[in-house]
Amino acid sequence: MNKLKGRPFLMIFLLLAAAALWACEKPVTGTAAGDDTDDTDTGTSGDGDSDSDADSDADGDADDDTDTCANLDLTLERQPVTILLVIDHSASMDLQMGDNDTRWSVIVQALMGTSVAPETGLVWQMEDRVNFGMMLFTAVRNEPETCPLLDTVEPDLFNGDAIADICRADDETYKGASPVPEAISAATDMLTAMTGPGRRLILLATDGMPQTCDTLAVADDPEGRSDTIEAVEAAWTAGISTFVVGVGDEGSDEFLQQVADAGAGLSPDGSERALYYRGATENSLVDAIASVITEESRSCVYELDGKGVAAGEESAGHVLLDDVELEWNNADNGWRMKSPSEFELLGDACETIQLGDHHLEADFPCEVIVIIE
Repeated sequence: MNKLKGRPFLMIFLLLAAAALWACEKPVTGTAAGDDTDDTDTGTSGDGDSDSDADSDADGDADDDTDTCANLDLTLERQPVTILLVIDHSASMDLQMGDNDTRWSVIVQALMGTSVAPETGLVWQMEDRVNFGMMLFTAVRNEPETCPLLDTVEPDLFNGDAIADICRADDETYKGASPVPEAISAATDMLTAMTGPGRRLILLATDGMPQTCDTLAVADDPEGRSDTIEAVEAAWTAGISTFVVGVGDEGSDEFLQQVADAGAGLSPDGSERALYYRGATENSLVDAIASVITEESRSCVYELDGKGVAAGEESAGHVLLDDVELEWNNADNGWRMKSPSEFELLGDACETIQLGDHHLEADFPCEVIVIIE
C-alpha cells in the first residue's frame, strides 16, 4: 500500500531532477562575441559566474549595459604588405627632368637613394617591413616576338641589394616601347603565385601612352589604353590593387584616372574617383612615389566583422594596444572610427604596430552596435 502511494512522488522527483540537469547543461547564449571562456553562466554578461539571480532573466537584457557585442581580440604578427614596383624602362625614361637628372635617375634616387646617401631611398628605409619587388618593362619596336622585355626581382623582405642590382641609373638597356598591358599581366601572375597572408599591390610608374606587344610602333594606341585598363581590372579581381604614377608631363590625365579607378575597383561610370599621381618635376615625382609606398605600407585599419558603431557613439568603445588603453580621437597616439565598421590606429600607435608582434583589443558595448549588411 505504501509502495503504491510512494510511486507518484518518485516520478515527480525524477522529473524535477531531469529538468534541473537539462537547465545546467543548456549552452550559454549571452556570451560576448569572441569570448571563449567555458563558463556556465545563464545570464547575458558572459562573466563566468554561476549564480542563479536576476542574470537568468528570460529576455536576456538585464546586463546589456555591460555586454560587449562587438570586439576584436588579436595577437598580431606583423604581415608585411607586398609592393611590386612596375617601372617603365622605355627610351623616353632617359629624357631630362630637372637640371641634371633624367626621369629614370629621379626614380632610382627616390627608391634607392644615392651612392653618397643610400639611406634616403624608400626601399632601404622600409625593406624590413615591406616585401618589395621590382619589374622593369620595355620592348624593341618592330620586334613583337621578344615583347615584353622584363627584368624582375620577386618580392621579399630585405630585397634592397637585389633591387639595386637591376636599378642602375646608367643602364643602357632602354628600348623604344611601353607594353604596359603585358607588364601588368606579368606582375599579376607573379603576385598571385605568392603564398601567405598580407596585402599585395602594384605601383606602376610610366611616362607616356602605352602600347601592346602587337602595336609597338604606334605612338598613340587606343588598344594599348583599353588593354591596360582590362589588365588592371583583372589584377583587382585577383585581389591586387594598382596605383599609378605618371612620370613627366606627357601622359594623359584621363588615362591615368582610368587606371587609378580600375586599380581601386571603381566603375568608370561612377561618381567616386581614385587618386592618381603625377610627377612632372623632380620633387613632385619623388613625393608621388613616396606617398604611395608610405601610405600603403601601413596597416592600421581593422574591421569589426559584420558589425558597426552607431553615429555619435564612437567614444563608448575601448581600444587597447599591448594592454594599454588608447585615447579616442587622439591623433598623436590613439584611435578613431574610420567608418561605422572600421577603426584606425593613429600616431604613435600606428607606428608601433608596424614592427614586431603585438596584442590589439577593441570592445564596444551592445547599446551602440548596429548590424552592417
